[in-house]
This record gives sequence, C-alpha cells and structure tokens, in this order.
Amino acid sequence: MAEAAVEFLLDKLSAVISEEWSLLGGIKEDAEYIMNALSRLRAALRVADEREEMDPQVKAWVKIVRELAYDTEDVLDEFQIRFGGRHTGRGFFTKMKNKFTSAKNLRAQHRLALALQKIKARISENSQYQPILPTSTTGTVHNHNQQLHGRGDTSVPEESDLVGFENSKQSLIQLLVGAIDDDLRVHSVVGMGGLGKTTLVKKAYDDAQIIKHFQHRVWVTVSETFKIEELLKDAIKQLVKQTNQQLPQDFETMGFSQLKDFVISILSEQRYIIVLDDVWSFVVWDAIKYAFPRQKFGSRIVITTRNSDIGRDACHETKGDVYELKLLSKEDSWELFCKKTFLSDSCPPHLVKIAEDIVNRCGGLPLAIVVIAGILATKGEDIAEWKSFQNGVNLQLKTNDCRMENLKNLLSLSYYDLPYHLKYCFLYFSIYPEDAKIEKNRLIRLWIAEGFVQENGDQVKEEVAEAYLNQLIHRNLIQIAEKSYAGKIIGLRVHDILREIILSKALEQNFAVILTGQNKEWSDKCRRLIIHRFDDDILKSTSSKSHIRSLQFYNDNDEVLVSSSLSKLLSFDYYIPLKVLDLSYTRLVKVPKEVFKLLHLKYLNLRDTGLRNVPKSIQALQNLEILDLKHTFVSKLPVEIGKLHKLRHLLVGFLFFGRAYAPFEIGGLVSLQKLCNIQAKTTNGVSVVSEIGNLTQLRKLGVTNLRQEDGKELCSCIEKLTKLISLRLEAVVENEKDILDIQHSLSTIPHCLRTLKLDGRLESIPQWLSSLVSLTKLELRNSCVLEDPLLLLQDLPMLAHLLLIESYEGEGLCFKAGKFPKLKFLNINSFTALKWIMVEEGAIPLLEELGLVNCKLLEQVPLGIQHLSKLNSIQFTSLNDKLMLTLEPNGENYTKISHIPHIEIINIKL
Repeated sequence: MAEAAVEFLLDKLSAVISEEWSLLGGIKEDAEYIMNALSRLRAALRVADEREEMDPQVKAWVKIVRELAYDTEDVLDEFQIRFGGRHTGRGFFTKMKNKFTSAKNLRAQHRLALALQKIKARISENSQYQPILPTSTTGTVHNHNQQLHGRGDTSVPEESDLVGFENSKQSLIQLLVGAIDDDLRVHSVVGMGGLGKTTLVKKAYDDAQIIKHFQHRVWVTVSETFKIEELLKDAIKQLVKQTNQQLPQDFETMGFSQLKDFVISILSEQRYIIVLDDVWSFVVWDAIKYAFPRQKFGSRIVITTRNSDIGRDACHETKGDVYELKLLSKEDSWELFCKKTFLSDSCPPHLVKIAEDIVNRCGGLPLAIVVIAGILATKGEDIAEWKSFQNGVNLQLKTNDCRMENLKNLLSLSYYDLPYHLKYCFLYFSIYPEDAKIEKNRLIRLWIAEGFVQENGDQVKEEVAEAYLNQLIHRNLIQIAEKSYAGKIIGLRVHDILREIILSKALEQNFAVILTGQNKEWSDKCRRLIIHRFDDDILKSTSSKSHIRSLQFYNDNDEVLVSSSLSKLLSFDYYIPLKVLDLSYTRLVKVPKEVFKLLHLKYLNLRDTGLRNVPKSIQALQNLEILDLKHTFVSKLPVEIGKLHKLRHLLVGFLFFGRAYAPFEIGGLVSLQKLCNIQAKTTNGVSVVSEIGNLTQLRKLGVTNLRQEDGKELCSCIEKLTKLISLRLEAVVENEKDILDIQHSLSTIPHCLRTLKLDGRLESIPQWLSSLVSLTKLELRNSCVLEDPLLLLQDLPMLAHLLLIESYEGEGLCFKAGKFPKLKFLNINSFTALKWIMVEEGAIPLLEELGLVNCKLLEQVPLGIQHLSKLNSIQFTSLNDKLMLTLEPNGENYTKISHIPHIEIINIKL
C-alpha cells in the first residue's frame, strides 16, 4: 500500500508548498524535493504493490518507501499545527515572523526542519536500492490472476462445487440457448471473488445441452498482462482446432485488425458461445466487443467479473442479462462442506460442533468452504487436530497449506486492483469487529475526517465518499447489510474471509492495530489504534503515540471507560497528531482535558455516552469538523461551539427528549452540512429559526420546539437551503394546540429533498409537498388534518415509504388507480375516525408491507387488497375487537388476506 501512502502524502505536500508559512519556515525547498522524488516513484509503486507478496526484495523496498511517506506526513502535520495559519490581509508576514522567531518555537522549528532534511537524504540514499520492476505497456490490461497468483487447482472444480447453484446453472443454460434466430446477446455473471462465477459458467459451458446447441465454443481466461492480440490468438487456436483448419503462416505476426477479421471469417453464419473469464477492466470489454460477428443466429458471449458496473455495461448494448451470484445459505454451505470433506452428506457426530463453527466462519463463500474442507480432509477424523485447526489457526489465513494461501491470494486480487484512494477506504473496514453491521453514514464521516475524500467539482465530500462506497460495493468487496424501502443503503458488512485479509494487510502496513484484549501493544509506527476491549494493561504499553491519527473504541463488554484511564492513554510529552477520536458507547461521563489539546482533531464522537455537559475548552478544537453528541445527556451546548467555524456535522439530541439548546447564534457555523435536533429558541434577541437561513450548505436539518409564530420565518429559510436532502420539523411539545405553521408558499422548492418528517398539528397539508419530486420517505405525525392527505401525496413520483400517525380525522381513505407508483411501505396509525380503506386496481402496485395500527373504528380489511400483488407482509395491531376476530383463520376477513405470505395480528391495549 505504499502507492496509497505516497499519493495521500503528495496531496498534502502540494497543499503545504502553496502555503506562505512553508517559505517562512524554511521547509518549502525540501518539501518540493520530496514531492518530486516521490512523484517519480508512482508507476513503480503501482507494480510493486502487486508484486510484494511474491518478491522479498520488492516487499522490503515498498516498506521503506511507505515509512518515508509516513515520516514525512508526521513532520508536515506537526509543522502545520505549530506554525501554519489562516491569517490573511495586512500584517500577515509580521504575525508569521513573530510566530517563527518566538523562543518557544525556535527549537521545534529547527528540529522539524532537520527531520525533513534527513528524510530527503534517506530518499536519495534508498533510490539506489529500487528494484527493477516491469511496467505496463500500451494496450495491456492488468488482471493479476495468472502470473501473479495462479488459480491452481481451483480452476477445474468438481461437480460438488456446484452445491447451492443447481438452479442457477439451469437458469443460465436457459439464457444461453434461447431462440436460434436471436440477435447476439452478452450476459454477465457477477459476484465477489471466490463466489463460484467460474464454476457456474464452466458447468453450463460443458453441459450437453450447450454443446449440442452451439456450433463453436471458446473459453478465454484473461491473463495478468492482457493484450487484445493475445486474447484473439487464444480464441483462434480453439476455433481452428474445432474446425480442423490450419493456422495462417503469418499467424504470430498478425495485428489486431487481421486477427479480428480471421475470427469473423470462422464464426460468420455460425452459432457460437464465447466466455471471457474474470474481466477486471472496462478496457478489456471495449477492445474486444467488436471482434465477433453480430448476426441473428442466437450466439452468446458470457463474461464473468467481480465488478457489477462492468457486467451491466457489457450487457446493456445487446439487452443481455446480469446474473448476480449470492452467498450460499447455511444449509447449502453445510452440504458443500460435508461433500468436500467427508465425500458424503453427513459429518461424524463428534466433529459436528467444530465443523459448524468452521463452516459459519466461511460465511457462505464457496471457495473458502472448498479450500478449507480440502485441508480438513487431510486430518481424518482426529478431533484433536480439528480443535487445533479451529482454535489455533482460527481461520486467520496463516496456515502453511498452499490451498489456504491460494485462497488468500485469490481474494487479494480485488484489493490489488483498487485505485489508491479506494485502497485506504477498503482497508478501513479492518477496524470493525467481526460480523459487525457497519453504519454507512458513520463510515463516510470517518473517511472524510481521515482525509481520504476530497471535494470534486460541485460534489461535496459526502457525495464523493458515497461514490467511493458504491465502487467498493460494485466490485463486490462490500456487502449491503440493510437497505431502506427507498433503496437507501443503511448498513454494510464485510465477508469474514475478506476481513481477515484486509486485517492482516492493515497490521502489516501499520495502517491500523486492533487491540482485542489478547494483544496489548502496538507498533511505534501505528497510524490507527482500535480498541475492541479495553483494560488497564493497555496503558502500560511504552509505544510512542506520536504517529497515531485515529483512536477508536468498540467495546463489546459494556465496560465503563473512566476519564482517568483515557487521560493516561492520551498523555503525551508535546504532541499527538490525532484526527479521529471515537468514544461512542463507552459510557464516558466526563471529557478529559487532554482531549482539548488535540489540535488536529477533526472528528469527535461521544454518542451514547453518559456525558452531561461539554466543557468550554471545546473552542480549542478549531479544526473540528464532526461533533457527535447524540443520545447523551447534553441538553445545552456551550456558547464556545459557535466558534468552531469548520464544523460540518453537529449531531445533538438529549437521551430522553431528543433535542438540545444552542445558546449562541447558530448562523455563524456556515460550513454546517448536518444540524439535527436543535431547539427553536431565541438567544440575545436572535431566534435560531432566523439563523438557519445563513446555513446554505445544509444537507440535513432537524429543528424541534417550533411555535406557530416561527412558521413564516422557517419557510423563508427553507427557500434558501437549496442543497437540503433531509428535513425534520417538530412542533413544541408543551402545547398540543400549537400549529406547525409551514403551509406558506415557497418561491424556491427544495427539489433535492429525499426525507421529510413533520411532527405537529397542521392547519392543512402544505401545497409545496406535492412538488417534492425527489421525496422517497415521508412521515406525518400528529397532523390531525380534516382533508384527505392522499390527494396531495399520491402523485409523488419517488415516494417509497409513508408513515401516517394521527394525521387524518376523516372516515375514509381511497388509493386511486395509478397513484403512489413507487410506494413500498405504508403504515396507518391512530386514525381515530377512520372506518374504511379502499384500494382501486392499479393503485400502489409495488406495496410490500402494510401496517394498520390502533384504528378502532375500522370495520374491515382494505377493500381491493387482492389487487396488491407485491404485498408480502401485513400487520394488524390493536384494531377493534370485532375486526380482530374476523382476521383469525376461518374468520370472514381472513380469506381476503390468506394469500399474503406474512400476516401478523397483535392485540394490545394502547
């Protein structure tokens, strides 16, 4: 990962050199030398990062370069925090000169300048040891799967490898045979490394039905240093053998155009199937897609790839299908394991418990199961050896067995193929505990604070980070653990085997050290310290903390992290360059004073702690961008937070009442993109509501305790928030008669708004709601309107999630034909006057989940419910007793809902 470390440093060097203080500090010349020297290493590092596992000399050199990059970053960070400044205008050079010539800083300046000079000398000295590395040539595509980490015995799988994919094989065969007069179709099989893409396609390719259907079959595995000419030559050799032809005499010297014409001449007016196995790059497909004749003979091209984007792109033009493989179920995983280990469908009883644990650790990944089963098959049925494998090796991919190493190398290919900025982001998943469900928004905020994400044109960092995440998902390196009904990603998960690989790389490269209670010391070069289990022994470590950029706690034993322990951990002689401090869920009751000496800090997470107040010292953290105080006891923010002008995310919310008071002019925080659960109060004659209009960068906003008199001002502010994607408004809770007065017309509609939550009595549903064309989620609570809310909402084109609680006082609701085209989730709660619901044929066609709660006057199930063909879950809670009885099996209303797969009837007294 030296390439990533160097690229990351080059961005920082460029920024430093452009600063005036670098000239005054006497480091500009040395910084420019280092930047130029490292820039020249870029191409070599890209190749070296891929080859270091197989060449000790390369690995040693990569380590040296990586440590040089880390050391340079350390010097620049300290130099910047000591001497950098944002001073502008008159007197700048005088201020900076005074800063550099003060007695207090002279020694530090000399020490840091000398350190940079030593790094410069080390770079010059080590340049002579740079190994000779191959470089990419024009027209080649790096694939890594042959020369670097050959597939070995996994390339020709046995029939048992197809466990769990029998239906997939038949489905794929049906796609391939089709009609004989079809146009050429390109189909792709997509999935993460080791999932069985090659296995599945090979079994279909060799099936008797396929052999009979196609006149020519060609299978090409894309090589590491792939060239289009070599691919076509491989295909031609197979075709010539099938047709008993002879190769042209000038075959070896033929160029792309000649080779393409030769392929077309053989395949013209023939029905063929071409398999391109393991396509890693768009370049491969773009170069090869016109090398085969496109004619109406039912021919097929199949590609396998780990990248969903490539799969979709290849299929799009010919209207082919993307076949996405999934992980094996527990049952299929067990069947595959037993077949490969014991050559039967069962496991010896004394090994079942151990075997189940091992299979579960494979997480449904077929290749992992097959390789590990192969290892265990050599151990017979000796329980002692099995326990040794389970407890000692623990599937950490450290066994000397070549098959396990092959698995590690194969799955590592996806990592090596990543661009440098995604390598850092991917390695970041190593910090999470095994099987953790990772919150997407929190992950994105951490990436930003670590400096992995840069703004890109009009895109803010949050949008760029989301794009990074989507790339990792499309490459099948990250799994989606949870989605909203609107399709928004909420939670993520990393496959256990992939996690072990990136964890080993993170430790090896000093990217992060994970302390689990077993290991309690860390390298003095460690960049991130992640504590999964805290105890006082950690404090005894003598390792330096001067390199740590991130300190995070993931306590799994609910221990209290007392302030005194944290104070010791953060104690230092002069400097810790910490950017990220995550103390969430530690039940910390007081923030130690040492935290406010962390002048580099960008991210401070105190969520779900026992914190009751934030000290005034918070103003010292002038670089703070993200402050998370949600679910604490902090109900009032200190005035000093108003001085943190770099804040991008301010997340607050009292543990019991969900809101916090800011006794300062909130409008000064002009960089804010997220402000949630802030009370609408007045400070020094200035209302929070009026200040919100100054926060034009806001993307997410939540305001509570709104009074009727705030309405007009609030609507005026919303007009200015053109980037808003999420809005939550809550009326004052002390007075239930206060109106949430937001029906004023808006001159500018927030067309980007995707989530809207309104909690409070409305005079009417605001007309501007019907213009929210991007809205995917809407919650209306306590609205109590007399007009039918469906009339204004039914044409919202993207609305997928609708929650209505005490929102309507009428007797009936009618969902009209063709309306609510995208709605998937609907919950109707506490409609006290509601007697009937009607669903016309063609209404809410995509509805999957319906909830009816506490509607006491409702007389029967919705009329027309049989039209909801996608409905798979319905919940009836606390309706009137008569109706609840008819919903039981054999009841008169039960027959109307018996076709719905999941029916839940809950009768509680609300």
